Amino acid sequence: MLISDLKGGLFKYEVKDYYAILGLPISASPKDIRLRYLKLAYQLHPDTNQAETRENREKASTILSKLVNPAYENLYKDKLRKECQLIFSEISMRLAPMAKEMTLSGEIPKKLLREEANFNKMYQDLIETLAKEQYQDLSKLAVKIGLLSELNMIYLVRQKQGELGKVMGGASSNVEPKIAVSEPIITAAPEQSGNTGVSQQVEEKEEKVPVSRLEKLISSAKNHIEQFNPDAALFDLREAVKIDANSAVAHAMLGSVYLLQNNLPYGRIHINKAVGIDSNNPTVKKAQEELKQKEKKSSTGKTDGKKTESKGSDKEKSKDKKGKKEPPKIFGIPLW
Repeated sequence: MLISDLKGGLFKYEVKDYYAILGLPISASPKDIRLRYLKLAYQLHPDTNQAETRENREKASTILSKLVNPAYENLYKDKLRKECQLIFSEISMRLAPMAKEMTLSGEIPKKLLREEANFNKMYQDLIETLAKEQYQDLSKLAVKIGLLSELNMIYLVRQKQGELGKVMGGASSNVEPKIAVSEPIITAAPEQSGNTGVSQQVEEKEEKVPVSRLEKLISSAKNHIEQFNPDAALFDLREAVKIDANSAVAHAMLGSVYLLQNNLPYGRIHINKAVGIDSNNPTVKKAQEELKQKEKKSSTGKTDGKKTESKGSDKEKSKDKKGKKEPPKIFGIPLW
């Protein structure tokens, strides 16, 4: 099973919900993430797995390497976890207006969606309950991950609705809104030489158009890309999409930089977002073509050049000088 095989919840929108894979709420702390990972790694690792058949042990090992390990790797690093949160913010912004029309798989997420008074507590309790049996029956794992992801999706949508409600509430306070009145443009007729000074002042005012922070960030990112500095460009473009989540150029460029770093999933998300905003923009078209080329290249039967070591040598390395078997380590963490 691969992450691409998961279709429920946020995965339906091509968003990788690593929290659902680990059976965690969106609000999980780095410590919670690490403890949950260690528990799952111990449960699924070939040396500690309790499955009765060889087939089930191999399946557990595959799930550990293809699902659980990538999920932990993307959540325990601050940089990658913040990137996940940014993507979550974007998708929740899209889904918030149509929350009532969301298609949910069962009564559990529907119940959470209807809850008002104790929403946060119910969300936490449901995640905890489902996580306890999440990896008990691996044949139903995809369904359970999808269900957990639906709960996370509802949490994100309700969180975003709360943020938007606060913004709207602030706008409708007792303070009267200020209405911007544009100044009339005064032009002088050729024979009215007395108004020349006024028209010159207006023209000068129109010419001095301030450059927005968004434009500065995009311009800076272009310079970094030309100087082969994708990390700096990535920093600028992340700030750009925070300032304007509907900037097609910012999303397109951010997606292109991710492609340069061989991060196809994030590249696809931002480029598809840009296409949805303005598919006719030249920058968006260029990024879309880059994505097609990258996807075509990745799908042309790549072979894994890594050679597996013999089982005999693995067993020798796994024993210490006294002949005792050493605990396996994942990401440098011993499982016991």
